[in-house]
Amino acid sequence: MKRIPFPGHLEYAVYYENFLLQLHGDCHVLAFLKNQCRELISLLKSLDATLLTSAYAPGKWTIKDILQHLVDTERVFVYRAMRFARNDKTPLPFFEENEFARIANANAQPLQKLLKEYQTSRMATLAFFNNMDTAKLKKTGIASNSTMSVRACAWIIAAHEFHHFKIIKEKYLQA
Repeated sequence: MKRIPFPGHLEYAVYYENFLLQLHGDCHVLAFLKNQCRELISLLKSLDATLLTSAYAPGKWTIKDILQHLVDTERVFVYRAMRFARNDKTPLPFFEENEFARIANANAQPLQKLLKEYQTSRMATLAFFNNMDTAKLKKTGIASNSTMSVRACAWIIAAHEFHHFKIIKEKYLQA
C-alpha cells in the first residue's frame, strides 16, 4: 500500500488543523483508513438498533446519521482529490452536511445496507489514492475557498473519521 506523506500547512484550510493534529504525521494513512473501516464496522455491528438510532442530545445526529455523514464526506473529499489530481482549477464549493444528513434519512436504512455503502466507498477511496503518484498527490485546487492538496484529502478523510469515532465512543457508548 502506498505511503502518503503528511500534508504541509499550506495544503489545507486552518479549519482542518485540529482534526489533523489528532493523527500522527508518521502514520501510514492508507493502512490507517483500511484499519478504521474494519474497526468501525465491527463496533457498529455490536450495537443494538435503539442505540444506533438515538441521539445523545437534542439536535445531534444518531450513530446511523454519523455513518452516512462519513460516507458522504469521504465521497466529497475523494471527488475533490480527483478533480485536483486531474488539474481541474475550478473552485469547488462548500457542502451542507446537515442538509445531506436530513435528506439521507439514515435512520430509515438497515444497518447492513449502510455498512455495505461505507465499506464499498472506503474500498474505492483506497484504490483511488493507491493509484496516485507523488506528483499527483502534491497537486492542489480550491475547495471551500481554501487551497487543498490531493494528499491532504486522504489525511482529512482519516482525521475526520477519527474525530467522529471518538465522539461515538465518548458521547454514545459512555453515557
